Amino acid sequence: MLLAIHYDRKKRAEDAGRGEFGICPWSNLEVKAHVGLIRQFWAYTDKKPVFDKGYEPESEWHISWKTPIKDEYCEVIFGENNEHRADILGSNNTVIEIQRSKIDMRDSRERVEFYQLATNRRVIWVVDIQEFWNKRFFLKPSKERGIFIVEWEPKRTWLWDLASTPNTNLYLEFNHSNDKLLHVWIHNTMMHAKYFKKEDFFNRYMFDVAKEEFQINIQDAIDVLCGK
Repeated sequence: MLLAIHYDRKKRAEDAGRGEFGICPWSNLEVKAHVGLIRQFWAYTDKKPVFDKGYEPESEWHISWKTPIKDEYCEVIFGENNEHRADILGSNNTVIEIQRSKIDMRDSRERVEFYQLATNRRVIWVVDIQEFWNKRFFLKPSKERGIFIVEWEPKRTWLWDLASTPNTNLYLEFNHSNDKLLHVWIHNTMMHAKYFKKEDFFNRYMFDVAKEEFQINIQDAIDVLCGK
């Protein structure tokens, strides 16, 4: 995770110091600060939490998407019983969910409904599909320039469902080092797609909640989002 409670304050691992111990604000379990030249994060010590359905352990990919964001807008917990932790409270009245592993469609729907009721924000999903990109997920040009038809078999139903939902936006990470995402949606029972620059995504959904140094130099933010 990116943030933990250290001496009653929410801190990043590098601010607490290498080897320091803290508390996960979501699970209340002990975590330890790991601070290297490239990666800085908190990790659970002996006892690890049982994640709710649809949640997953943090990866370097997750961390890269959250790194440019101010602490108060990152890993924000909602609900009387800490039901959900929003990865990012984004610009333009959005919640951004960063997801790698597959989710049951009922759980992804529940998460969207929860955030809309709790925050009245639109839910933006960034989902990692690098595992099956160009293996069972292909783009076929359509009649409209810049728009593609997706040929995908077998489909992941929860992603198809999110792409069909009018009150969410779905972006796919097909190559971490690429400076583009794939924006997908369903129209006339087919999945359509177009490339979307990470710079445009940052400016639309992340700029207002980003740290000042990334607002001043957007290219640094894009480099982080590309794993550089």
